[in-house]
Amino acid sequence: MAEADKTAYWIVEPGSFAYNPARINVGSIGYLATRENVIVSSLYEVFRSDETCDDRFLWHWLKSALFAKQIEALQEGGVRLYFFFDKLLKSEITMPSIREQSIIGSLFDWLDSLIALHQRERAGV
Repeated sequence: MAEADKTAYWIVEPGSFAYNPARINVGSIGYLATRENVIVSSLYEVFRSDETCDDRFLWHWLKSALFAKQIEALQEGGVRLYFFFDKLLKSEITMPSIREQSIIGSLFDWLDSLIALHQRERAGV
């Protein structure tokens, strides 16, 4: 990829979120937890949280039904609906203390792992 034209891409750094504004309503959002940068299309929105927000807490909120309802209410467009970053900034989230966010994020991570384990067991993997 070193020789590829990267002018039409965003560099996503570790600890960043990226989403497709035209497909976030179907879950097209990700969080980069690895240590190396990746690139995404310039059509994506890329952002980082600040020190007042725990990334794991935010990740689980971004995948929640509550956030999906906010996407529905705030997206704009005609045939294809978009949810650009300015709309994301208008969405509302209840922010407990950073310590509570960390605990909540860890709890949801644990639940996700437990669900995945049970799904693998049922599939015989």
